[in-house]
Amino acid sequence: MKVSTSDLQGVLGATPAAAPPSRAPRQTNSRSGREQARINELKCMRVVAHHGHVRIAELARAVWPKARYAEQVSRRVASRLVAEGLLLERRNALGSRSLCLTRVGATWLETRGIEAQHTLDLSSVSGSTFFHRTLATRYLIERQVEGFQTAGEYLLLRRKAPFPVDRMVKMLRKMPDGAVWQRRADGPATVEVCEVEAARKALPQLAACLRWAELVGQPLDQAGAYRLGGLVFVYDRELNHARRILLAATSLWGHRPLQERVTLERRVKLVAVELRDPLVWVGSSVTTLHDLRQRAV
Repeated sequence: MKVSTSDLQGVLGATPAAAPPSRAPRQTNSRSGREQARINELKCMRVVAHHGHVRIAELARAVWPKARYAEQVSRRVASRLVAEGLLLERRNALGSRSLCLTRVGATWLETRGIEAQHTLDLSSVSGSTFFHRTLATRYLIERQVEGFQTAGEYLLLRRKAPFPVDRMVKMLRKMPDGAVWQRRADGPATVEVCEVEAARKALPQLAACLRWAELVGQPLDQAGAYRLGGLVFVYDRELNHARRILLAATSLWGHRPLQERVTLERRVKLVAVELRDPLVWVGSSVTTLHDLRQRAV
């Protein structure tokens, strides 16, 4: 079949179709598998050095808070570190295993510019304070996930905090179970001190801790860069420590004017933790002592 020039004119004169847009280059992870493994190992080592000893459950929450299979990943990384002699698994008071820093592991961190010391001799692993220390550690990890800086009793006893720990202990007349703060560019950092209620305390002991709320605003260092910001009680919800804390507060502040009492009670946070055997953190709820009193009325 012959095609005339007039028939081809429209085709030959047509504007060519635009070429499809080129796809953006696919983003690839520049790190090799080995490099990522080393980064994960360093993160895990730092968590153990920071808290003294942790279980896989706490390690997973600290390093991979959003991962679906965080505990499985943590277990694999921890197994490598144990095999390399950087961590040691010790039997804890619950009969499970806790990870501690070895002497080789402390040296490994030191060579990377991170101050550390071995934690092979901590009595809180297999001793009666294990539950108490582990509950405090998990609460502090939860605050770290939120972006806060923390120091548990392990670091506070070693005076490893940006504010003078001895001055804080002298002010509070007791070493707290932990401290939580966030540095600010426009003013002093407020430091919340934590008290874990793992066993029944006498009312006078609770009252002594509640007095810390009267010191809110006091500087923790000479320059005033860190100030006491509040008190947090952390406890197992099933043990109902909140009622006894409320009784102690009534005994301590019941004679004060209402507005002053409300101000003091609002400085006290209550963190009721839901736990599942063997000491697994399921969830928590936060309220103030004043809100608890309002609900009780």
